[in-house]
Amino acid sequence: MKKKDPAKRASGASGPRQGNALGKASRAQIVEAAERLLRTDGYHTLSTRKVAEACGISVGNLTYHFPNKAQLVEALISGVFERYENQRAEIRFDQSLTPENYLKQLINWLLDDAVDPETSALFLELWVLAKHHDFGAETLERFYRTATGWICKALEAYFPHTSNKQRECAAYFILTLSEGSVAVFSRPHQRPANQKDVSNIAIKAVLTTLS
Repeated sequence: MKKKDPAKRASGASGPRQGNALGKASRAQIVEAAERLLRTDGYHTLSTRKVAEACGISVGNLTYHFPNKAQLVEALISGVFERYENQRAEIRFDQSLTPENYLKQLINWLLDDAVDPETSALFLELWVLAKHHDFGAETLERFYRTATGWICKALEAYFPHTSNKQRECAAYFILTLSEGSVAVFSRPHQRPANQKDVSNIAIKAVLTTLS
């Protein structure tokens, strides 16, 4: 999700070393640089040295804020997920929409975001982080819980006569579709079905679940 656009995820690209006249960087600048490197170079090549170089600072300055890579990774993961939670809270869908049109807008928004090249690159690496760090796994699970909670709350407004169980099942289905799209549709290959085809099927399936 791009930071300046609530319909996108985090953005950025790894570029040449950015000079810093004071040889210092804030925690936020360090985390942002680490996120760029994670997305472009991958988790297994991420190091405090590379992050320091990207910030134009010494490793000593970086370790003043983050004594080790694990703490930097924890701050990175927390920052990404906190940004999502804040941006979800700002999103408003038109209350005058029919339930079907609302679902179409919601599912298309989630899938479009999921297949964004910057999004898929970031989340593929976050899944790797979750595999190697207990903190990452716990935070990822919390992220999914808050995401489904957000979807459930929105569904309740458009489908008020459904049960909480129905809405939860629909929310997890939508979330699974979104996350699965990262792995399947973010790569530019020719396929007999595309993202929009899957989205149309999903809308019908959710309407059936909530009917």
